[in-house]
Amino acid sequence: MEWERKEIILKQQGGKQASQILLEGDIIAPDSKPDVSEVLCCHGKVKMKDVRVGDDRINLSGELDLIILYSSEKGEDAIYAMRSSLPIEDILYMDGLEKDMQVKLATTLEHLDCQVINDRKLGIKAVIGLTANAERNHKVNVVVSTEGNGMAFLEDKLRMEEVVVEKKEEFTVKEEVTLPQTVPAAGEILSNDFYLSDQEVRPMDGKVMIRSNLCVDILYTDDQGTGTVHIWNEKIPFNGYLDAEGITPKSTVEVDLTVEDASVKTGLDDDGEPRILDVNASIAGEMSAWDETEKNVVTDAYAPGMDTEVVWENVTYPVSIGRTKNQFTMKERITLAEEERPMLQAGKTWGTLQIQEVNAQEDTIQVEGVLNAEILYFCQEDDHAICMINRGIPFSQRIEMKGVLPEDEVDVTGRIEEIDFQILSDREGELLASVLLQAESERQETAQLVTDIRLQDTDGSQRPVASAVIYMVQPGDSLWTIAKRFDTTIERILMVNEIEDPDKIYPGQKLLIVKMAR
Repeated sequence: MEWERKEIILKQQGGKQASQILLEGDIIAPDSKPDVSEVLCCHGKVKMKDVRVGDDRINLSGELDLIILYSSEKGEDAIYAMRSSLPIEDILYMDGLEKDMQVKLATTLEHLDCQVINDRKLGIKAVIGLTANAERNHKVNVVVSTEGNGMAFLEDKLRMEEVVVEKKEEFTVKEEVTLPQTVPAAGEILSNDFYLSDQEVRPMDGKVMIRSNLCVDILYTDDQGTGTVHIWNEKIPFNGYLDAEGITPKSTVEVDLTVEDASVKTGLDDDGEPRILDVNASIAGEMSAWDETEKNVVTDAYAPGMDTEVVWENVTYPVSIGRTKNQFTMKERITLAEEERPMLQAGKTWGTLQIQEVNAQEDTIQVEGVLNAEILYFCQEDDHAICMINRGIPFSQRIEMKGVLPEDEVDVTGRIEEIDFQILSDREGELLASVLLQAESERQETAQLVTDIRLQDTDGSQRPVASAVIYMVQPGDSLWTIAKRFDTTIERILMVNEIEDPDKIYPGQKLLIVKMAR
């Protein structure tokens, strides 16, 4: 007998692997730059350009972009900058990985060290953390319950997330910023930091609206050749749309925005002063959208009066428990150590977030981490105009998530939305940071799906006649299990025992079971 079937696509875990890449290399100062006396700070950004998935391995290539701020004993300028990069070539091995699986790769710059080898050469050591999550789409052809064919079907609801669309798109932000007359005109741009804040994602019919702010922090020297360092901050709002068929306002949408390439170039204003800043940024958007659905599936079946062989497939699939965001403010009083030079004026503040431990508890997620802050400030000592403070500030945050349990899988990512440092005295200041944590949790569930039913009628001489038994209901029994055990139907048990509510049977209850003749 041919059964009606439908295809169900389940997203399953294909594997998870974590590793590290150790990078070492030397950087030579360009001939146009003065000798290096002291490295003030070194920042890096990991750029993966090619990620190729094969069987049991992922081939990676990219680069670590570096910007180094340093001081020199020669020349009048107090601070200089140089840019360079180190190539990344590595293989991440993952047992069971197949080349047609989808892989999400996350990179973290876990450690970066820059040492002066001599006045023209710097030694770089970096540790890059890698985490790869592989997923596969598993297709199952399941039997559909139909009426009128003498079969008894047991159905259940399969709660799942049905992917609507996964796509990548790029946004371009171009803005001309004019420095006001109240600040010095721009000489050399030493460093520029780009990051995104206040992200808003709104699903609509057939598209997704994205709104955010591109924040630009610029460290520059003035055009007078004095070497004085200045800071300028700018927030550039941008918005756009991602077209995606099948998306509705009820869809769940995640958009990961990343500043891929960005630059700032100076230009002359109408008075011939270098006060124009041409900002050009490329923002990559990676979108995933899905709908939470419930599908009726057949989990068991039998044909009263016939020998029935049921073919099952046991499947394991993830079910989302929840996704949430948690924003909080960190405020930390920072006091200079005895060997650190007194402060005159605050300069630029950088911050990176390191999540060290994530523990799921009942209805909550506990997150432990460290905010690593680097503060550039102007000193009171003439012979040492620029100084740095480095501090690691631990934090502990509890995120509410209803339904999460300790055994669930939890992933938490975080970013610093804003960071600032204010001087309170020559030896004390206050750091303020706005931190955004994003948490998601899922649980692995299993289901037994009927993929085929084989019926075989017995030989007529072997067919038993109808009979009746008295059965006492046991704990855990249901009308379905009783009917299947005695080769009858639920409807027949209800009729013979004059039961109106099929859900109201109880242990110890006696039922008259009339077996069907074959």
